[in-house]
Amino acid sequence: MWSEFGRKLEKVLSPQGKRTLQALRQAAPKTDHHILALSPNAGTAWRRGFTDLFGSPPLEPAWSERMALAVIRAISSDRDTVVLCRRIIGRNFVVHRSANCALHENRRWLLYVQPSGIGPRKVLCIHHPRNLTERWTARFDWRLPTISDGARYPFCVPSHWEKGSTQAFRTISSKPAWVDASGNGWARPNINNGAGYHWDVYIHDQQTRLEIGVDQLNIVEYGSPEGQPGFLHHIPSEKQSIIRDKGWKC
Repeated sequence: MWSEFGRKLEKVLSPQGKRTLQALRQAAPKTDHHILALSPNAGTAWRRGFTDLFGSPPLEPAWSERMALAVIRAISSDRDTVVLCRRIIGRNFVVHRSANCALHENRRWLLYVQPSGIGPRKVLCIHHPRNLTERWTARFDWRLPTISDGARYPFCVPSHWEKGSTQAFRTISSKPAWVDASGNGWARPNINNGAGYHWDVYIHDQQTRLEIGVDQLNIVEYGSPEGQPGFLHHIPSEKQSIIRDKGWKC
């Protein structure tokens, strides 16, 4: 923590801020003996998830055990609990690429524990603030617009988004795309490694295609400075005479 955050932070702090930071550093435990231990009957954890996140180099294998116990302790204290996770390629997410389009697949979005006397609990893995308000974005891209955004063309969240058996993405028109509950494919634009402020949305339902007039739309992403999320971003000139801005419902 000190080498990655503290040293950089110290350079921009006031003298008082630097003294405070140094005091915190000096108060840190010097050995693992300060880590609180739980009794053997504190509960159990589904180890695979914790090993995926905390059991790989450069972390020591013991970290997966420590984090599992920390989560059990937090839930046993009747606290709302999430785990903050940095996304690291090969550990908890993978990048699917096609030309200049990229889809970032999150591989670990939930952890499972069962504290004694409480029962099984799901713990969300957070990598972006939007994950707290739209929990499904812990698995899917946080830039996808949805009903709560007032979107005219929302990403329809699968009812069992958290289950690994639920299909999250597939290849559509040679591009990796997120798949919503309506079967629509949401792909990043084919520019600058998926940059830009919209989604290329491929409409799955034939009736919806007929009503709108096209089979593909450019929809403003959540967080975009270029329009309201879930609305048409731009209409190519060849589609302007045939497209009907009707929207859809989930």
